[in-house]
Amino acid sequence: MLKVIPRALCGLFAATSLTAAQAKDDAWYATFDAGITSASDPTFAGGRLTTRQGSAYGGAIGRHFGPNWRVEAAVMYRNNPVRQVSSPGFDQKPRDADWASLFMTVNALYDFDGFRLGKANVRPYVGLGLGRAQEVDTDLSVGGNAREYSGSGSARQFMAGLRWDYGSPWVADIGIATVDAGTVRLKASGSSANVDAKYRATTVMARLGYRF
Repeated sequence: MLKVIPRALCGLFAATSLTAAQAKDDAWYATFDAGITSASDPTFAGGRLTTRQGSAYGGAIGRHFGPNWRVEAAVMYRNNPVRQVSSPGFDQKPRDADWASLFMTVNALYDFDGFRLGKANVRPYVGLGLGRAQEVDTDLSVGGNAREYSGSGSARQFMAGLRWDYGSPWVADIGIATVDAGTVRLKASGSSANVDAKYRATTVMARLGYRF
């Protein structure tokens, strides 16, 4: 998965640069996102993966449509360490195991009327996103031998947060996103075995944005 992330981010920010060159106002924006994420422990091969709190990072390019609506294309990578595996046949405490995902979504967001907080205008927002979990994977071990399971599926998310606007091109916000890829069929590397697992996660993230 780590090979996919740089390509996704490079493509996103290449599009940002092209958009910036074409834009003539500050309707467009780009963000860098980072935060912490908790994954719902999924059922896996007759057992369950127990995960720890992990990290998330990504970015978005978007456009404002009037004073309240905006639409953005976003990418977000999430990674949660696996603490324990209760599935039969798997090592219970695999070394360096993780439960990770790469989401690519189109998000529609609504910004409510703001309120003053010091020098900033703070605007609450909510949003819905649809797209694809381009890759959901986990690296486990069987008898001490590493084995990767990965798959893809449709994705959806709900977002809510607060955006700080200081009257400059720079904006910042903090928010929460709940994401759901439903049941994803994971294929095992070096094997014909398939495993169905549900992917859900909740992420608290900070965003730093720039309007063009």
